[in-house]
Amino acid sequence: MSNMSLLRILVLVAIVLPIQKCDAAEITGGKEVVPHSRPYMALVRTAGKAFCGGTLIRPIWVLTSADCIVDKTTTVDLGVHSIKNTKDSQRQRFTVIQAIPHPKFNKEKHMNNLQLLKLSGKADLTKTVKTVTFPERFTDAKPGSVCDIIGWGRTDNKKPGTSDKLMEARVTVLDRKVCAAQWKPTVRITKDMMCTSGKEAARGFCNGDVGGPLICGGFQKAIISFGSILCGTPNGADVYTRLTKEYVKWIKKQIK
Repeated sequence: MSNMSLLRILVLVAIVLPIQKCDAAEITGGKEVVPHSRPYMALVRTAGKAFCGGTLIRPIWVLTSADCIVDKTTTVDLGVHSIKNTKDSQRQRFTVIQAIPHPKFNKEKHMNNLQLLKLSGKADLTKTVKTVTFPERFTDAKPGSVCDIIGWGRTDNKKPGTSDKLMEARVTVLDRKVCAAQWKPTVRITKDMMCTSGKEAARGFCNGDVGGPLICGGFQKAIISFGSILCGTPNGADVYTRLTKEYVKWIKKQIK
């Protein structure tokens, strides 16, 4: 092995950061969304653990990542654009009465990284609060296709603090083999995962966007899972839990 190859592996090992702690939501290289144009977004907050993202899939259910820490203090806000604007009449707040992580979730390997949250009440579906749409087919997104990531938080990985406003960024689907080569040997990229890159631009997600959606063609194609600590690294590989037929079958069984 060459010295350069060994150095690259050591760097990857050093910067891999699972998003389980929700330390800081981050959409880097993005822009503020048109207020309430992403009505399925859920803000998941747990005392002392910052926040995670999620999507409303049914009036009483939110889909997020199993990495997102949930306890009796967790709240879910819907209809949010500005986090600080708690007086916004569009907002709806709930507590979480049940958290159902996937039974085969493996934290270390980032496998089966999805979780369902049952809300304390039924969301009132309005123009600003709606359920997300799953794809009708569960085929892989083609490499090179463009999708959107959405979240609240830091817009620059060199500056502390999170964004008050909901942000979005366009990312490009990465070939799984290319992604696997970037993460090898630190993490094994499976067929239940998919990857994106900001290409030459510094666009991507980081800690705390855990559980947020990857939207492709108007459908939620995947759930933000993990990436490197250097958010939005040009030509980097961000990794998601892909919504497969098997995962959607599990989701429907739990919420039935």
